[in-house]
Amino acid sequence: MLVKSNIRENMAKAVNRISLPIKSRSYELCVKADALRFSKLYKESVKCYLDSIMLDRNQQEAYWGLASSYKYLTEYKKAVSMLEKLTKLDETNDKYFYELGVCHLSDGNPEVAIPYLIKAIVLNKENLEAQIQLAIAHELVGEEELSLMIYNKIIETNPEFLKAYYNKGAMLMGMGDFEEASQTFFKLIKRNPDYYKAYLGIAMSFDKLGKYSDAVRYYKKFLNLKSFSEDSIFAKNRIQELKNLLPKKNNFLRII
Repeated sequence: MLVKSNIRENMAKAVNRISLPIKSRSYELCVKADALRFSKLYKESVKCYLDSIMLDRNQQEAYWGLASSYKYLTEYKKAVSMLEKLTKLDETNDKYFYELGVCHLSDGNPEVAIPYLIKAIVLNKENLEAQIQLAIAHELVGEEELSLMIYNKIIETNPEFLKAYYNKGAMLMGMGDFEEASQTFFKLIKRNPDYYKAYLGIAMSFDKLGKYSDAVRYYKKFLNLKSFSEDSIFAKNRIQELKNLLPKKNNFLRII
């Protein structure tokens, strides 16, 4: 019994000596800044992040949060500056390079975005969002064939990643290939019948191909899923316009 008692006493002493690690002031400011950012108080969060970084130049979470706040404030050059600091602190994190690519894209510099997005994919081949953004960047610099190759590769290896179908279809429409675009959108709704944007893509493709009755049918399918939006207003107006172009049905009985 004495042995058990001593064991309990020793365990109790050990528990009393255990304490949580003391969090630094830099960490506390970063947590406060995160809370502000999550509340969409981006300007307010910036000051806290900067104060956190002033106390600890290696506080990666603060740089990341600050870059995110700058991005939401559309201050892309400042976001890029923070992200570049992050890549120097950790050059193995694909999300840093991905966000660099996205910020350069958002700032109208797709040619600058491409190498960063490639780096993100090299670090993480499963980063499908980076692949999508890379395809967009190639399209914006006029390299549509490369963009199509990327979309086709994503669809082949990750057939459930529906964004690739939609982006490919939209790109084909922009290239004037409405037949192939409609087929791509059909493949999309086969996987997800509730993907309302695909119905609009089909309708617009048929519209451009002069298949007006089919276009009306798919505009209506789109409206059944999405009845309130700017696109819905367009679809409703276009249905009325196309009805005037369709042959009128003769409802009069012929007397022989």
